[in-house]
Amino acid sequence: MWRAEDEALLGRLEDELVLSRLFHHHVGTLAARSVPHPRAAGLVAAARALPGGEQAVLAALAGDVSKLARLVEAPPMRARPPEMLHHIALYYGRVASVLEGAFPDAAANGWMRSLAAWLALGEERTYLARLEDAILGDARRAKDKTGVLIPPERVPLEVVADLGKRAETSARDLAPAGRAALLALSWVGEAGRIGGVPEEVTRRALHAAERWRNAALDAALAVIAEALDEANVRGELTTSGRALLMRAVDVWVWSGNDEAVVEFVIDRLATIGWELYRARSWDALRFTFEPFRPMIDHMAQRIENDPTKIAFAAPCAQMFVFLTDMEQGLTRKHELAERAVRLCPSHRNGRLNLASLLVDQALASMRQMVLFARKDELDRVEALLRRAETLYPQSSELPEAKAMLERVKRGRISL
Repeated sequence: MWRAEDEALLGRLEDELVLSRLFHHHVGTLAARSVPHPRAAGLVAAARALPGGEQAVLAALAGDVSKLARLVEAPPMRARPPEMLHHIALYYGRVASVLEGAFPDAAANGWMRSLAAWLALGEERTYLARLEDAILGDARRAKDKTGVLIPPERVPLEVVADLGKRAETSARDLAPAGRAALLALSWVGEAGRIGGVPEEVTRRALHAAERWRNAALDAALAVIAEALDEANVRGELTTSGRALLMRAVDVWVWSGNDEAVVEFVIDRLATIGWELYRARSWDALRFTFEPFRPMIDHMAQRIENDPTKIAFAAPCAQMFVFLTDMEQGLTRKHELAERAVRLCPSHRNGRLNLASLLVDQALASMRQMVLFARKDELDRVEALLRRAETLYPQSSELPEAKAMLERVKRGRISL
């Protein structure tokens, strides 16, 4: 005779089978390393109760877990029952912890989805309070008087803090687990969107995540900063600075191209660059800057795309001044100088460099005017000199160029 308890047992075993398939869907062959506890199958049982959930579970039993995966991940999380949110938070935390060593980017996605569920659960508030009360009973009430218990709405911030600690402890050796945590901290805004929580809740989590990211990046960059300072004291910055600063490229990749790393590099690279510039060591300057061109270009694009990012416009423009000075091709030289001024229109060295190039261009054009001087060509030269004077009136070559233009106008037949 088929009993009710037999039906319940079958359902539980099916849910456990579906959970193992869902887990394999998310972590692949790594699933064998860390099989979820059978109680985690409550996620599947909760999914059955959602619209379309039973069909998704049946499809998973038949071998297709994609529908169930989409159902579990679909925003907004806040629309789910709190028991299911708890399962989702724990499930994706397990997914992330399994993936973080081998696939940090995928692990970051897992941490982000786990955080989305915690944000929604913390905003719901009552479930976590009831759960604590059920577990602690009288002990809960005693701890409430001392303020030891964490309010439900603060639980997501504790999750953010845990990610921050994972990132900071991995900062010195740039471990993949730290990259996963750092990326997850940078996706807190997306976690808030998926969680469907109010903007104020997301902002609190974002502020906490930014503090932890900065702490982790400071720890990763501190080793480089110390080594560069020591090299500077010993007078070896121009010879060993490039090799020491190359470590920052690894930090940049590890951090998911974080701006703070680029700001650090640009600041330290400027110090090395000025030493080499004053020594007129153009080959050494070119050699030193080459590995960091992608980072400089990355920062320039961020500034160009977002006019509010003016704090680092001048240092970034100085990088393009250095790049202009070391460039040998005239066309590319002009492009770099133009970009320096575009990034920071008031940058003195950028304006001086571009003005000098414009004057040189005008002088070269006038020297080619042997007999005939076309009016449109004279107008173009005049415009070049007018812009050069606007950019940098003190340019030493400007008086000579203006005088030459007057001589050309007087002594040539204009067409």
